[in-house]
Amino acid sequence: MKNLFALLLTLSFATFAVPNSIIAIINDTVITMDDINTQIDKNATTEQKLALIEQEIDIELQKEKIQTLGIKPKLEIINIALKSIAAQNGLTLTQLRANNQFDQIVKTVIQNLSLKGLKQLVLQQNNITITQAEIDNEILNNHNKVDNVTEAYLADIKAQLIYNKQNAFFQSWTKDLRKNAYIEIFKHKL
Repeated sequence: MKNLFALLLTLSFATFAVPNSIIAIINDTVITMDDINTQIDKNATTEQKLALIEQEIDIELQKEKIQTLGIKPKLEIINIALKSIAAQNGLTLTQLRANNQFDQIVKTVIQNLSLKGLKQLVLQQNNITITQAEIDNEILNNHNKVDNVTEAYLADIKAQLIYNKQNAFFQSWTKDLRKNAYIEIFKHKL
């Protein structure tokens, strides 16, 4: 890994100011400027670019965990997602397959489904619950004060609290992945 880092560091200095320059290294994976260019506009600040890099690092670490755990979406789930994409774009699945970017679309679908699968697996390992005090606090602090709390309103509050706790737990879990990873960000290239 040290040899890979030295090689990548040398290459990154050689490509300084080149659009596809290496801007971060995560374990044995590199992130280039091209990896984030599609997500930023020309006037993006350094902080915005750095936030995208941080997001890419989290995704890379999650992808490594997916490989380690052997998470793979089922073929029928992939096909359902592809049919949905085709329908959203007014195409048949055959027409979508004829698209010259079909392989990239499939790769993106598989990655997104794998990331969702990882999140589900992680969340299943933690029993997230909410207390009555949290529900009461949410009702009291809710900007849309409601005189009569209905079952539907209460169910919405509970669902939102659980959703927020799940996201916070998963973010914390992802942050823990960073503790055991080699991460280097070349901020001067932003």
